Amino acid sequence: MTLKLTTWNIKWFGQLLQGMTRTTPQRSKKVTSSAGKALQRLQRERIALEIETINPDILCIQEGPSTGNIARLKTFCAEDLAGRWSVVERAGSDKYYIGGSQGIFFLVKTALVPALDPTLLPISRWREATEIESRVDPEAGGEHQDKWNVNHPWFKMDRGHPDVDVAYDFGDGSDGADDAVPNPTRSSREHWHYRHPQTLICTIGGKRVDFIGAHLKSKFGGDDYKKASDLRKKPKPTKAEERLIEAVEQVAVEARVKLTTECVNIRHYIDNRFRNEPWPAVFLLGDLNDGIGKEYFERRYLFHDLISNLQGDVFFAQRFLNHALFDYGLESGGDHRWSALFQDAWDPGRAPEVLLDHIMFTQSVTGEAALDRAGVRVHSKAGRVEHDIHEAVNAVFDTRSDFTSDHRPVSVDMTHVAPL
Repeated sequence: MTLKLTTWNIKWFGQLLQGMTRTTPQRSKKVTSSAGKALQRLQRERIALEIETINPDILCIQEGPSTGNIARLKTFCAEDLAGRWSVVERAGSDKYYIGGSQGIFFLVKTALVPALDPTLLPISRWREATEIESRVDPEAGGEHQDKWNVNHPWFKMDRGHPDVDVAYDFGDGSDGADDAVPNPTRSSREHWHYRHPQTLICTIGGKRVDFIGAHLKSKFGGDDYKKASDLRKKPKPTKAEERLIEAVEQVAVEARVKLTTECVNIRHYIDNRFRNEPWPAVFLLGDLNDGIGKEYFERRYLFHDLISNLQGDVFFAQRFLNHALFDYGLESGGDHRWSALFQDAWDPGRAPEVLLDHIMFTQSVTGEAALDRAGVRVHSKAGRVEHDIHEAVNAVFDTRSDFTSDHRPVSVDMTHVAPL
């Protein structure tokens, strides 16, 4: 018997469920034209069809509605999906700690809910775990709690500098209208999960299985990213243009540093699971807003890629995370391990096919002993990007911008120990 696990970022799905254009809330508008309404009806139908065709037992969606609008997602499950999938909700006053209009939600096949007994881990439990694992001084508290400090040279900045005429959202609670240049005298700053990971806990074969759903910070910010990248091509940019380029670079490095610390926080939680049992079954999935390999800013400033921070240290092999797409599709002669198309203006030589959506899992769910120690097993070549289904479902649209999403779903199959 198998279970199918899928992750899918459904582009601005929450806006679509409200009848709004699928963009940021600041720019989104109510769809009023007959053509616009017809397109949105078709998009809803095709999103439902894509889910039904993939047929996941557990689906983690990103860019769902805000947590205050969860009723819209429940209505979509009840009506568009005919009740075959159910939203796993938090109980009572338990908070999601997800800001903004892009929620992270788990849908579970309704028929499997009694057997899987799905529930969401309280965020307080997550923070307790990451605090314990981030302790470096036994007499002091850990470095990761609800927030954590970040100290990086490009974080040390002056706001409102007269030589810089650009405005960016630094994601720290400011109004997004701060000009900034580096200042080495400034102290460290704080960061936190704007969209806190949601951990679905299921019971399979009498074993606990954790599914961590994540949608990490974007690596890109600022309206002048493309403009600054074009200025870099000039033989002799002006002083003002050089300052603009530097300011945009700083925002990009800041975003990547923050993203890295979010990965460290997730890694702390995973490590804590090993503190409490020898072979925890943990899956990490979602839109991690980065993939394998080092881009311009990683090569020049950070010298690491995101996935290496999450996967762990090979010298602690038991805790190292496998990737569901490690052995996907290689026999075809091409590499289809990508889930989104994005041409980076700053890194034009890099292929536009990028892998942003991932499924990783602990060693406990692999190998001959997996069913005994974890209740589930992932075999080789069990992961895939759902290219075929995505292309087939979206063949009805005139342009790719109208597709069900700009991300493609990623899935992995697992066998389980007993009938559900």
